[in-house]
Amino acid sequence: MSVSDWAESVSDWRHALEDLKGFIAPAFKRSEQRASAGVFLDGLLSGAKRKTGWMLAEEAGLARPYRIQSLLGRSSWSADELCERVRSYALETLGDPDGVLVVDGEPEAQMIQ
Repeated sequence: MSVSDWAESVSDWRHALEDLKGFIAPAFKRSEQRASAGVFLDGLLSGAKRKTGWMLAEEAGLARPYRIQSLLGRSSWSADELCERVRSYALETLGDPDGVLVVDGEPEAQMIQ
C-alpha cells in the first residue's frame, strides 16, 4: 500500500486499527495481555487529555487501571518483538522509497514527498 492509498483510506481506520492489533498480538504471550494492549492502544489514540493509567482505564470503561498497569509493569512480553512488528507494519503500510512522513505536535500530520 502506498502513502497515497493509505491517506485515502483514513475513513476505514477502525478496521485498520483492528488489523494492527492482530498484527502485534504475537508479541504478547497471553490473551489477557493482548486484550490489555488493545485497550492501551485505544486509550493512547483517544481524546483523553492525560494518558495516565487511570485515564486510559476510564476511557476503556474499566473501573480500575490494574490491567494497564500490569501490562506495562509486571507482565512478561517481548518489547523487541513488539518493536520489530511495529517497524515491519509501518514499512509495509507507509513504505514508499521516495516518501518521508513528518509528524509534529499539531493536530494534522504533514506528508512531504
